Amino acid sequence: MLGRNQRLRHNKDFMRVFKQCKRHSFGGVLLYYRKNNLNHTRIGFVVSKKYSLSAVKRNKQRRILQHTAKKLYPTIKPGFDIIISYTNRDKVLPYKDAIIALKKITLLTNLFITSTN
Repeated sequence: MLGRNQRLRHNKDFMRVFKQCKRHSFGGVLLYYRKNNLNHTRIGFVVSKKYSLSAVKRNKQRRILQHTAKKLYPTIKPGFDIIISYTNRDKVLPYKDAIIALKKITLLTNLFITSTN
């Protein structure tokens, strides 16, 4: 799990991102993002009831997205609020596909830190 200061935790933060965001999607993963005035990036996760009415399935998908974001966190530029959402109904996004989708989206949105070596 991401650290406390690396997560969006309050409803007002989520609403601010949704109202003033840019968004991109790939492979059923939707990424909303906006600049924040902090020196670190905060990430929030949304898996709605449109995905599944079963809380067990939604929580499983949320945990997969959280684990993927934790792995990719060091490669994401600091200073952004990001919300990651999954939209495909009743289809679990495997961990490997989640990594591919998030890498692709962060590259498209220029949030990915590219090494200069």
